[in-house]
Formats: sequence, C-alpha cells, structure tokens
Amino acid sequence: MLAAFFALLLCQLIVGSYQQQTAKFLIGLGDSATAAGTAGGYPVSYPIVAANLLGWSVRNVARDGVKMSAIAGQLNSVKPILSNVTHVVVTIGGNDMGLVGAFNQIITKNNYTAVAAKVTGLKPNWISTYKSIKAAVLPTTKVYAIPYVDVVSTGNKIPNEADAHRLVKHLSETVKEAATVAGIGFIEAVTTAFAGHEIFSVDPYADDYFHPKNAVHANKKGYARVGEVVANYLRSE
Repeated sequence: MLAAFFALLLCQLIVGSYQQQTAKFLIGLGDSATAAGTAGGYPVSYPIVAANLLGWSVRNVARDGVKMSAIAGQLNSVKPILSNVTHVVVTIGGNDMGLVGAFNQIITKNNYTAVAAKVTGLKPNWISTYKSIKAAVLPTTKVYAIPYVDVVSTGNKIPNEADAHRLVKHLSETVKEAATVAGIGFIEAVTTAFAGHEIFSVDPYADDYFHPKNAVHANKKGYARVGEVVANYLRSE
C-alpha cells in the first residue's frame, strides 16, 4: 500500500514538473499594431488571439501611439514576471517613421525616396531596441519581431499604389535585417497576411487611408488573421 502511494506521488511530481517545463507565457510589446486600440483593444489584439489559439498564458502591454523609446517602460512594467515569459512578440517603429504620414506622402506627393530613406535611417534604432528586449528576458526566451502588414490596396485604386507596396516591403526587410543583427526571430508571413483582403477589397482586413480613427490599421478581422499567422508560426517552432 505504501509502495503504491509513493509511486503515485512520484508520478504526480513528474507530471507537475513536465507541466512547468512546457508551460508557455507570451508577452506582447509595441504600438497600436500590437495593442489594437481603436479596433477593440487588447481582447482582439494579435498576441491575445495567438495565445488563445495556442492555449498559452499571455500579457499584452503594448500602447497606441508609442515609439521605440517606450519599449523600456513596457519591459519594466512586466519585470516581476519576465522570468516566467517564454515568448515575446513586438511590433514597433511605425510611429518613429510616421507610417500613416508616409503613405500620404507617397499617395499625394509621389515621395517614396524620402520616406524609404527614413526607414533605412531607423535601422540602428530597431537593432538597439530588439537587443534591449533580448537583454531583459531569460536566455531561453524566444523573441520575435513582427512586421507591419501590407494593407495597401491592389488594382491601382490609389495614386502611386506600387510605391506604397514598395514601402511596406522595404520596411519589412529593414525590420528583418535588424532582427537578424539583434539575434531575434522574425515572422515574415505576417507581412502578406492580408492578401486578398487589402484596403478597398470586398472584405478588407484593414481600415482605409482616410479613416478618422484607424487609418491604415487592421480591423478586428485583421488582428484575428495576424494572431492566427503568429500562432501557426509559434506552434511550428
């Protein structure tokens, strides 16, 4: 009887240890692309969607309108739990480069060269930001840069549409390069996640260029799609 008791206890300890080792905890950092502010906030944001699909614990501390300099404060806000975090996702930099304004510059002034140069110039900032995240978490924690989605319409519905797509591609490639230098991951599939559902499509996953509150940002369907893409990638890792 005693032997059976100890055998059961040992089994419970092994199971408990396994559960602790396999428990996943995802943290979301960044700007409105991570926070989903005007589209419904944290409940519809891609980190929450992804974690729910994966059955992981999650905390999203991203904030609308912030720049890369805000990441230090976001990390500090979750400092007590960073030792439990297994995965971090971050989308940041759009406000540093003025992404919405950049689209307007391209559409109305055909000014791709200037806005592309601004993206290129921010590469060192992305590198240092990603390195700061990596330094704040455990060595075993996986950190991923999540790019901005290409929400731009297709079919020449706006002036200089090709250059608007070109800007998103350049932005994505620059973020990817910065992530590589910083030694973190990059989920490239997010960039094209809205294919067939761009602005002005029959079923758009983002609000248009002139939306009063959510211009060129994902809507609820869009954040759900990004969350799905992120979850699929993390599941495969």
